[in-house]
Amino acid sequence: MKEKIKIGILGCANIAEKYAIRAFQSVPSAELVSIASRDYGKAKEWASRFGLRAEESYESLISNPVLDAVYIPLPIGLHKEWAIKAALAGKHIICEKSLAENFTAVKEIVDLCRRKEIVLYENFMCDFHPQHQKIVSLIKEGAIGRPFVFKGYFGFPFTDKNNFRYSKSLGGGSLNDAGAYTVFMARKILNSEPLAVTARLDNDENPIDVRGTAFFEFPDGASAFLGFGFDAVYQNNYSVWGSEGLITVGRAYSIPPEMKPTIELLKNENLKEVVTSIDASAANQFELNFSDFCDTILHKEERGKKINSIYSKILAQARVLEAIRLSTNEKRRVELNEIK
Repeated sequence: MKEKIKIGILGCANIAEKYAIRAFQSVPSAELVSIASRDYGKAKEWASRFGLRAEESYESLISNPVLDAVYIPLPIGLHKEWAIKAALAGKHIICEKSLAENFTAVKEIVDLCRRKEIVLYENFMCDFHPQHQKIVSLIKEGAIGRPFVFKGYFGFPFTDKNNFRYSKSLGGGSLNDAGAYTVFMARKILNSEPLAVTARLDNDENPIDVRGTAFFEFPDGASAFLGFGFDAVYQNNYSVWGSEGLITVGRAYSIPPEMKPTIELLKNENLKEVVTSIDASAANQFELNFSDFCDTILHKEERGKKINSIYSKILAQARVLEAIRLSTNEKRRVELNEIK
């Protein structure tokens, strides 16, 4: 059996330079082999800097028979094209979030990966940070009673109008970018899928949405309030309010590997607020996600149930994002079962 998954990177993106390359190089079950760029000179410079092979083009990387998998950190509007080409070439895929700019495109990618038996990950690296596992455990143990409100914010003072995030053709917009994290985390922490969505996206005369808000109705009376945006004061947090307590997370989605996040648990005792700080360990959430991706490929034959579950979760995330778009466009409450 293979001991390492050979991986190529499709694009010289900032997130690859800042986190992904070093994370792959730290995962024992991964062997980062090559990188491609639209600019071959840039690919050669990065390859020299990181000890990789420079591919002449995206196509040459996709067709490289040595590679088992590709990492796609391209702008969202390019994900569908290259994920489909990678799947047709038999490459397993880990793609930056959001997987595609709409639900129809996500379905097309997932359906092809199912048929081709391709392992497909959407890189919500925060899913693997231990602080969220701790919070899920606290809720399961009854630390806050019955959770009924999730509130999540993610946004940053980003105003570079030349960046791909401001390009409609490249799948830009705050929902696909920052908003997707809050949607993902609300679903994860409340451990269910919303029944209905009411949302608003604002563009401020830009070609894409620069900020948004959403209200989710979950089963058993739970709700979620989400806010996200560009050109906004930095927010990166969530809270979960329950019948017997409140959990607050100060650094939720983008977390440096060396940071030890602090979780606060607020309870009422004798009519007084008692706040307990719960330390979570520092972790490189990129490494944890990439390690799981490689492990799933290496044990693909016995991980069929897990792989099918991953497909379903990717579709569920995309369905909620589509409901937000529909609610905005039609100015109404949208039930999730409308999104087919």
